[in-house]
Formats: sequence, C-alpha cells, structure tokens
Amino acid sequence: MTSAESPGALEIGVFLAELAMLAALVHVGIALPDSVIGRVVLVVVLVGVFVAVWGRWLAPRARRRLPPRPGLVLKVVLFAIGAALLAWAGPLYLAIVFLVVTEAVVVAAEVRRRPLRGDGLATERRPLRDR
Repeated sequence: MTSAESPGALEIGVFLAELAMLAALVHVGIALPDSVIGRVVLVVVLVGVFVAVWGRWLAPRARRRLPPRPGLVLKVVLFAIGAALLAWAGPLYLAIVFLVVTEAVVVAAEVRRRPLRGDGLATERRPLRDR
C-alpha cells in the first residue's frame, strides 16, 4: 500500500464512527429490554439491520453502492436514527455528542472523497494537474 492509497484521518474517522454506531446499537439493545432474551434479540436485530444496510449500499466495495448524494443522505439518516435510539436509552448528552461527531466526520469525509454532483455519478477527486 502506497502513501497515496493509505487511509487519511477522515477515512479513519468514518471507520471509528461506524464502530461507535455498532457500540451505540449494542448499548441500546442491552439498556432497553428487561429480559436477557429480549436484550439478545434486540442487539442482533439492530446490529444486523445496520450491517446489512451499510454493506449493501454504503460500503466502499458494495456491489450496489449508492451514488454520492443518496449515499450521504442514507448515512446521515442512519446515524441520526442511531442517535435517537441512544437518546431513548440514555443518557441524552451522549446521544448529542454521538450525533454531532459522527455526522460531522461522515459528511466531511464524503464531501472530501467525492464531489456531490447533481448527476448522481460517483466520481473520484483528482488533482488539478491530472484533469
């Protein structure tokens, strides 16, 4: 892997945001139900849905990756739902911090990675000398 291919700070931040989302979903699944079976089921369902959606439409190597704008909208919605669930399970301040940090990192990385063109095409940014 060359330095041009190595992940930057924003890409690492997005990966950490994804891990934080998984941790938040596990927290919600453990905090809300009263029974152990309910906790296990809720954790599996929440994490499973997130992983399925991310892997199908948002992962860098997804076969059916969404174009930049719809992909960014879906990411923002997923993290907002995660924050809402986290706020429901408590504490509220943690949900607010989660929402602000994850949304900022995800939006910044997506805008830096690919311009959000109106035609819906996923294009990579190239240096001006290569255009």
